[in-house]
Amino acid sequence: MRLSLAALLLSACPAETDDSGAKNDSAGIDDTADTNSCAIHVISLSPTDGAVGVYYRDPIYVSFDGDGAAAVVEVRDSASAAAPLTASWDAAGTLLTLSGVLTPSTAYTIHTELCDVVTDTTFTTSSIGTPLTVTPDELTNRTFSFALRDAEIVEPPALEILGDASLVTPLGFMVQFADDTQLELLGAVLDYNSDGLEQLDETNTWDFPTADFTGAPFFTTSIDALTIVYETESIPKTDIKLYDFLFDGVFSPDGSAIEYGHVDTVVDSRGLGPLLSLPDTDDAVCSFAADFAIVCIPCPDAEPYCIHMIGEDITAPWIEGLVLSPWPV
Repeated sequence: MRLSLAALLLSACPAETDDSGAKNDSAGIDDTADTNSCAIHVISLSPTDGAVGVYYRDPIYVSFDGDGAAAVVEVRDSASAAAPLTASWDAAGTLLTLSGVLTPSTAYTIHTELCDVVTDTTFTTSSIGTPLTVTPDELTNRTFSFALRDAEIVEPPALEILGDASLVTPLGFMVQFADDTQLELLGAVLDYNSDGLEQLDETNTWDFPTADFTGAPFFTTSIDALTIVYETESIPKTDIKLYDFLFDGVFSPDGSAIEYGHVDTVVDSRGLGPLLSLPDTDDAVCSFAADFAIVCIPCPDAEPYCIHMIGEDITAPWIEGLVLSPWPV
């Protein structure tokens, strides 16, 4: 379960039942319990009361109908110990965000106190983030297949309707090195063959810089730029350029997948028209995107043809036997 600000806003809507069976009822808050004259109230929380499968790194949101700065808010475990989360408020003081790392497979209570009104709502984190049962060294040379088309495109939201059609090329990320403190990845474009996936021949690979791995099984890494080579029988060879490519995720305990994969990048839309059955011009994609309220931004060369994209919730399975080779050699 990936939380978002949109989920928080929706939690204030009429009650409905989600897939977990938990009732989305403005976080289970009982307004009748407020018998005093306090003018400020908690109106919604995310995760909602009874939510299960919450990602252990998701933020906690608490929304008020006025300035809630006087409120006491804690996320407590079963022993009533407060989780070490960082609090931040929006400019109006009506939205509190608690950020940090919780413990997987753990029940928590969001405890709020405001004007002598106490509200306790509960949720449970998923097992994702459970410590590795393989050593970091055992991750070496494992390649994970990462398909952007499987991502939930959250920025810009309208790009979600285009993702499946235009982001079909899988990417491979191989662990080159890992220990208890550091991680290095090698990335490459993958291709399909009769047996499954292979590295695309004579195509540049991407050597990611050394990244911090002290938060294992979670990692985050980034690279200034990379190019995805795309080609089909009907579409000529196209270079898709991505800038400021940030990639993070969580290794499953046995190292068989990267879960909750998340990408934040800037896509150069020039030359991508044919992928969307649009003219092969620099501005074709941006002109089309404008109809969906997607605003192009300047690329590194200052030309206004780039799109900021965020994709979440990607599962990248380990492709056993696939070992990437740096190119050019």
